Amino acid sequence: MELRKYLDVGRDNESDQLFLVNGKGEHHAWKRGTVSFPFFGQLILDCLERTERAMTQEHAFKAAELCLIAQRDAQRVC
Repeated sequence: MELRKYLDVGRDNESDQLFLVNGKGEHHAWKRGTVSFPFFGQLILDCLERTERAMTQEHAFKAAELCLIAQRDAQRVC
């Protein structure tokens, strides 16, 4: 499954689109003006101020660990 928020590589360069492709098909939704991005600002403040607004440090390390495991175990299909 692949989830993209900002860019449809094959068709359109407009932002604020959501693309979901899974075993059931390809789905597209326009999201302009429907959601805000508090996470990014909170994450920057976490880095600058050493706080845990966006996520806990434990959560961040677990996400990084899972990314490394997924990359290690990935199989090339093309």
